[in-house]
Amino acid sequence: GWTKWFFYPGFTGATGGLLAEQTLAARQAGFDRSAWLATRGIDAAGEKLVSLFCYEPDALAGFLAQLARQGLDGQPVRLLVAAGRPANAVKAAFNKKIGYICYADGHSLLSISYLPLLSQMQFDHLLWACDLNFVRGEDSLVRALWAGKPFVWHIYPQDDQAHQAKLDAFLDMLQAPATLRRFHQVWNCQKPGTEELQLAPPDLPAWLACTRAARSRLLRQNDLTTNLSHFAVKNR
Repeated sequence: GWTKWFFYPGFTGATGGLLAEQTLAARQAGFDRSAWLATRGIDAAGEKLVSLFCYEPDALAGFLAQLARQGLDGQPVRLLVAAGRPANAVKAAFNKKIGYICYADGHSLLSISYLPLLSQMQFDHLLWACDLNFVRGEDSLVRALWAGKPFVWHIYPQDDQAHQAKLDAFLDMLQAPATLRRFHQVWNCQKPGTEELQLAPPDLPAWLACTRAARSRLLRQNDLTTNLSHFAVKNR
């Protein structure tokens, strides 16, 4: 009879590993940020770039208001919003009162650019171009890790709250600093009152160091394709 095998991707040597094409590092090294932004009509001079690919986090409206009041690291922010659910979530946030608090005096440190649908390669370019990335699900999480930029992960929410344990395990693997852990907990919170919670300003230097260290550790492991090939040969 047939033998059924289960082969799971993951972050440790006890799993199948992660997808990482051999050309990835070379493509990223050759990426021209200025040219990529220019082709999209984005003038980001003097601005911090933040990408947003999320579900509908309860904390979004408050975070947008915070960016509009404070910017990021003392600089204005250009938010690059992915098409679909992220764009709808941002527009819905600005329909709530909290989204308008920052505009009472007519001044804002936040500008928003809505993006068209992107291919996988274009999404990589978006991650490489930004100073901070908000990603969702599993595929974009892996691409954010390989991008080596500070990022926040919106894990897919489950009704039984099982996603919280998965999020904690991921942050442990990442060796996330306390500021990044707290931000993730609020960003992924679904409890009543989340909209009123204050997100601490992102600590970009600490988050960058964390992401780069995690990427280095993961790159020392075999990638998913290599591991799967070895597994198939061993068990055929």
